[in-house]
Amino acid sequence: MKKDQEQQEPAPTQYIVKDTASALKMKKVEAKESAARYRAVVKKTQAEQKLEIEKLKLQMTAKEAASKHIAIFGPLYLMLLVAGFLFSIQFIPAEQISVVSALLTLLVTMIGSNLRSIVSEGAGEKDDNGNGKH
Repeated sequence: MKKDQEQQEPAPTQYIVKDTASALKMKKVEAKESAARYRAVVKKTQAEQKLEIEKLKLQMTAKEAASKHIAIFGPLYLMLLVAGFLFSIQFIPAEQISVVSALLTLLVTMIGSNLRSIVSEGAGEKDDNGNGKH
């Protein structure tokens, strides 16, 4: 019981003032102190959150990091490959277009299968209780 009382902030001191100007100055000082305490708590919370995010990033395996990268940038890679192919058709000789399109198809298929495997692995990692496999 005593520890709870010690951990609580002390009650603010009450001053008796006779003029309004002094009362306003005191309220202004109290407001600044309150804002400073609030900013300190916010900064501390943000620092703790950043620390937790960095901790999670450090605990991520290489496979998880690669999967995350492919999941985020895979569609961009696909779009760039297809757009590059469509743009380069005008510069590629007619007899080579089939070779380039076959290579492009191979790349698109590989990236698509990687994306599909990431999605299927992510959905299949939970057991019946909703817990991860560990």
